Amino acid sequence: MKQELPRYKRILEYLDEYDVANINSLSNLFSVSHMSIRRDLKLLQEKGLIKVSYGGEIKRSFLNGTPLYDIKQNRFSEGKKRVGKIAVSLLQPGMVIFIDAGTTMREFALNINVPITVITLDLHVALELSSRPEVNTIICPGEIQTTNASAYNTQAMKYLSEQVIDLAFIGADGFNLEDGALTTTQIKADCKWMALSRSIQSVLLVDSSKLGLRCRFKICDLNRFNYLITEKQFPSNFEKQLIKQDIKYIY
Repeated sequence: MKQELPRYKRILEYLDEYDVANINSLSNLFSVSHMSIRRDLKLLQEKGLIKVSYGGEIKRSFLNGTPLYDIKQNRFSEGKKRVGKIAVSLLQPGMVIFIDAGTTMREFALNINVPITVITLDLHVALELSSRPEVNTIICPGEIQTTNASAYNTQAMKYLSEQVIDLAFIGADGFNLEDGALTTTQIKADCKWMALSRSIQSVLLVDSSKLGLRCRFKICDLNRFNYLITEKQFPSNFEKQLIKQDIKYIY
């Protein structure tokens, strides 16, 4: 981080790189008091640049990019494991399913022990499933992105356009009632949308930290999903809206 920048801008740079922080970690990082950090956070909140969750965790309100895979893997890991275990309950033998890329999807893949066909964009998911004789694993074609080991590209999108999928499990970098499911690049949004459009039913698979985060690129409205699976209960007003839109909400 550039030391000549105002501290509040360095806080934003830190969040861009590491995704999440808290007052203690920022106070130690910048060697200032909690009160000083709170003043910076108040300024950033007033500008709508950050979001403070129930547990005091600080995140960007608007994501310009996705943190590196290794960093994401260690964030909300217990929540992601719970989400993965719940998602397996939707599987039935003989299904053709799509598994999106991401650390939550990897946790889901770790729990699969049903004879199905899996189409995925994620190299980590494909490697996890390749040792399971009961699972027929297909990885989408095209160049693998080195930052997240995923095949978000035009060749993958064309391949998906020719498939018939029973159930698509889709991830998002952020979501809310007004904007729907969101992500950080156009090609990611396009590939996710193509998988959705070729599936009979679809599932939004997210940990609760993504609620309220905004990104530049829209995947779809929430009512495009048949299911929303997360690890803990959302506020009652959000839950009521999901029910109103006929989305099966599982936590």
